[in-house]
Amino acid sequence: MKRGFQFLIPVLIAAVVACAGAAVAAELFTKDVDHDGFPDDLEKATKNDIKVNEPLKKSMAGGKCGVIKTDLMKMGAPQNVLLILDISGSMNEAMGDSTKMEVAKKILVKYIDALPASMKAGLMIYGNSDCGDDSIQLLVPLAQYNHDALKAQIAALQPRGSTPIALSIAKAMEFLKGLERENNSLILISDGQESCGGDPVKAILELRDSDANPEVTVIGLGVDKNTRAQLAKIASSSDGVYEDVKTEADMVKAFANFFNKLSGMYKDIVCIVKQYNTYLTQETEQFNKSKNYIIKAQTMSKDATLTAALAKVQAQIEQNHADRVAAKDKLNEMIKNKLDEMEQSTKAFVGTK
Repeated sequence: MKRGFQFLIPVLIAAVVACAGAAVAAELFTKDVDHDGFPDDLEKATKNDIKVNEPLKKSMAGGKCGVIKTDLMKMGAPQNVLLILDISGSMNEAMGDSTKMEVAKKILVKYIDALPASMKAGLMIYGNSDCGDDSIQLLVPLAQYNHDALKAQIAALQPRGSTPIALSIAKAMEFLKGLERENNSLILISDGQESCGGDPVKAILELRDSDANPEVTVIGLGVDKNTRAQLAKIASSSDGVYEDVKTEADMVKAFANFFNKLSGMYKDIVCIVKQYNTYLTQETEQFNKSKNYIIKAQTMSKDATLTAALAKVQAQIEQNHADRVAAKDKLNEMIKNKLDEMEQSTKAFVGTK
């Protein structure tokens, strides 16, 4: 019965395409919720969970390693962080002996000075004017060795506009294009709620579902109860972290937590590397099951658009699998110095170096 049902899946997909047209076929195999390299439609057809990276989960059995959500092939790729800073008029409000903007600028400069040289960083602002595209500005694109440019732009910032959070998140998706195979983080700093009619929760979900798939940190600067609730929901909706900041010391702690989180990720990767044979065995099993399904579906397909979609996803998973097999002998090189580098950055930031 189980084999018969699986055999019928290509027929069912072909029937859907026939009824809904070529546009549906073109959209097949494009979404990948768990970012494991096996698109959702393919995982459904092969009885895998679209929200779980099964090879990683099985290789972490026994609780020896932490939870790694991204594909292991990214472990040697660059780390990128896009800073999104609120410069709305309310950032002029007091925070201790300074203003919210002064505190944010001071800690951001400290953070940038501590970043490892290998890490790409970029700066985006919102509140540059009232609501609209001109309120959003990418002041410094994501790049390495741009610390001086970042600090110069931060020093010149002055609070003035509104708070289009949803639009800024949507724009971030554009600014992360081309970096989908790298490790992306987004740090959103705000002292207010969405004030331009957008839906920031919807926007962050779309960003997290995109191939850029950033890890999200949201920092609320001296916020009230309602603002805290919205900002925390933005973070939780994206499986991210919310940091509530009431003082300059809180701000330092929030950014130290960011460094610590990256250090923890690298420790988990070191652990996973030791179990890579288990991971690769599980990944190979899913790959073979997926390829067998695709071949069967191609044989039965009478729709040119569906056939093309199947050929495309086959090439995609074959390349991913080849990369994972090839990585087996390169893993130590891929993660070399990453953990030490991040730990040194953390020490530099908190002032213990």
